[in-house]
Amino acid sequence: MKKKLIFARKCDWCNREITLNGKDSDSYVVTAEHRIFCIIQIPGKPAERDCMADYLNNTKQKLYEHTFKKELEKKEKEQEEKEEKEKKIKSMPRVLAKLDAFQKVLKDREWKERLSKHPS
Repeated sequence: MKKKLIFARKCDWCNREITLNGKDSDSYVVTAEHRIFCIIQIPGKPAERDCMADYLNNTKQKLYEHTFKKELEKKEKEQEEKEEKEKKIKSMPRVLAKLDAFQKVLKDREWKERLSKHPS
């Protein structure tokens, strides 16, 4: 009788031992990234154990949480910038009043200089 080599590997999600070939082989799924996941399912019924679906759901959840945190940080930053602009605007009336007064003084000087240069 010829000896047959049996391959076994652990599931990349739950670390359960999976027999890949032979009479008593377990059902499994291999992804394009060469990850192996176990799946226990009776045909026509939903899977009792589907490690690949669990892995994908976990990955999506982490991605969602990451983008949610980024959006939250972005909103907080926008809020801070808005508050800074409001503070600047509140301080502006005093500055604008001073600017108007200064511009008036400059115009008065300019008119005085023009009148002194051109006697009528």
